[in-house]
Amino acid sequence: MNNLDMKREISDFFEPIQATKYIGSNNYIKIESYLKSLQAISKLCELSYYIIDYYKKSFYYVSPNPLFLSGYTREEVLKLGYDFYGLCVPDDDLVLLFNLNIAGFNFFYSLQKERRENAIISYDFRLKHKTNQSLIMINHKLGPLLLTDDGNIWMAICVVTLSSRKEPGDVHIVMQDDQSRFNFNIENKTFEVAQKNEGLTKREKEILKFIAIGDRIEVISKKLKITESTIKNHKTKIFEKLHANSAAEAVFYASKQNLI
Repeated sequence: MNNLDMKREISDFFEPIQATKYIGSNNYIKIESYLKSLQAISKLCELSYYIIDYYKKSFYYVSPNPLFLSGYTREEVLKLGYDFYGLCVPDDDLVLLFNLNIAGFNFFYSLQKERRENAIISYDFRLKHKTNQSLIMINHKLGPLLLTDDGNIWMAICVVTLSSRKEPGDVHIVMQDDQSRFNFNIENKTFEVAQKNEGLTKREKEILKFIAIGDRIEVISKKLKITESTIKNHKTKIFEKLHANSAAEAVFYASKQNLI
């Protein structure tokens, strides 16, 4: 894949997105309150995330956490925007990203406008380090942060965590309003409904609140007067139900659902 092909393909990331006519500079004030909250959560949980501006076709913000940066500075990644993917994502994984991007936005626009903000897409792919070219597998979750008045995507937040998977994939969408899940069919390039997960129990919500304030398992065990192994089992269930790969990610998505 030569540089010319790469540039053309990187720009294709924005092809499935319906154009927004105009977003004035005053509207960008709305994002600042979100950003302050996210920065506070990031410091607490060491969260790696960035914000995409689909109107300007660029990155609006990139957190200083090094996991996503792949050896670049956050300023360099901000300047690169989507060209960052061309530099840091292996070609095979990039093809996967193009396919799920098209299918993901087709799914997004098929939703009723009032439900679109609840759609979270999750997938695993590899990042290549700038200096030594080493590869790491990450889980990448993307969800709407701000929509336009007519329900179009404006800002999206992307949360990055390490993945335990050995192969790219596990592409799915979770609707945060009812926890319905849709798995990506690679052959058909469409999302298909999967079995619905049960919600968090009262005990799981209680444990998640302690996790959110930074309590360790042994501390939670003493507070709730239950064994550490029971806490670990609940924690595993919480991660499964929230489709999270880490405590930071579980806290972040639980806060979006008003669970804590």
